Amino acid sequence: MFADSTAMEWQQLADGLAMKMMAAADGKVIAQFKFDAGYEGGKHHHEEPEFTYVLDGSIISNGVEMLAGHAYAAQAGTDHEEFRTETGATVVSVFKSSR
Repeated sequence: MFADSTAMEWQQLADGLAMKMMAAADGKVIAQFKFDAGYEGGKHHHEEPEFTYVLDGSIISNGVEMLAGHAYAAQAGTDHEEFRTETGATVVSVFKSSR
């Protein structure tokens, strides 16, 4: 499956959070997320690994400030205690599909 994210519309998921579902295969998804300035995500548990790359802006993830070009991998079985942005940010994430 091939996708052009520039041709996709943002899907509003919650206040300050939008997503573009770019592709899915073998139970995994690649998606773009846009977080408005001031967004704060809730604590959550990672049953499966998740990979995130910051395209623009900055996020604070578990106490670490990440800027454009930074990435992280959340291992299966770990908790995400903090996820927020003061400036707003756009990221690309790969994770297990919920479908």
